[in-house]
Amino acid sequence: MIYLTGDCHGDFSRFSRKQRMRLPFEITEKDYVILCGDMGLLWAHDGEFTYNKKWLSALPFTILWVQGNHENYDMIAEYPVCMWHGGKVRHIVQDKIILLERGQIFEIEGKSFFTFGGASTHDIQGGILDRSSPTYARERQRANKSGLPYRVRGISWWAQELPSVEEMQEGRANLSKAGYAVDYVITHCLSGRMQDRLEKVLSARRNKDILTDYFDELETKLQYQHWYCGHYHENIRLDERHTVLYEDIIMLSYNAV
Repeated sequence: MIYLTGDCHGDFSRFSRKQRMRLPFEITEKDYVILCGDMGLLWAHDGEFTYNKKWLSALPFTILWVQGNHENYDMIAEYPVCMWHGGKVRHIVQDKIILLERGQIFEIEGKSFFTFGGASTHDIQGGILDRSSPTYARERQRANKSGLPYRVRGISWWAQELPSVEEMQEGRANLSKAGYAVDYVITHCLSGRMQDRLEKVLSARRNKDILTDYFDELETKLQYQHWYCGHYHENIRLDERHTVLYEDIIMLSYNAV
C-alpha cells in the first residue's frame, strides 16, 4: 500500500510506533509513505542528521519524498542521481529514504506518479541575507531588531527551492511521452488557481511564482485522478481531486475519480 503525509520540518514523531498505533491501518515493510515536501532531514551535517537518518532507516516502510522549500539543496546535490521505478531519484539511504526528483513519472504498485517538488518560501519579510556581503552583520542586526522573519542564503534558504527552466521542460517532455495522463500528482505546492481556492478557506494570501504558474499550465492539459501536496500546514481536501496534507498520514485514494 501507499500512504501520504505532509511537511515534517525535521520532526518525525508522527512515524513513532506510539503514533502509528493510533492510525486506522498498519504500515508494513511492504508499504511506501510519500512525504509531500519539507522533510527537513537534509538540513545540516550534524548529529541530528545522523540520528534521524538512522532512526528513519529502521522504520518498517520505505519513505519517498519530493523537495519542499525548506530543504538544504546543497546537501541534496551531494547524493548521485540514479533511476528507480522509471524516474530519477536520489537514495539518501539505499531503498529506504528516496528523493523523487522533479518532473519524473514513477510506476509504483501499478500506478503512475508525476512528481515535482519545490515552492517559494513565504516567511522572509525581513529579507534574504548573504553572509558574503560586507554589510551582512548590519543587515542581520537590522532584521533582528525588526522582529520580522528572515533567512540566510546557504544556511536557511536556497534559490533552488524554485525549479530551473530545464527541470520544467523535462517534466513537460516526460508528460508528453505519457500522453499527459498519470494516476497521481505529488508536489509541495498547488497551482496558482488551486492556491486561490485554498486562500479563500484559510483567509491567507500566498504569492504566485514560476512554479504555481507551471502547475496552472499542467492543470489545463494533464489528466490525473488525484493531486496531493503539502506546504500550507493544513489538512484539507479542497475538492474531489486535490488534497493538502500536513501532519495527517492518509492512505492513497485508489478509487479517486
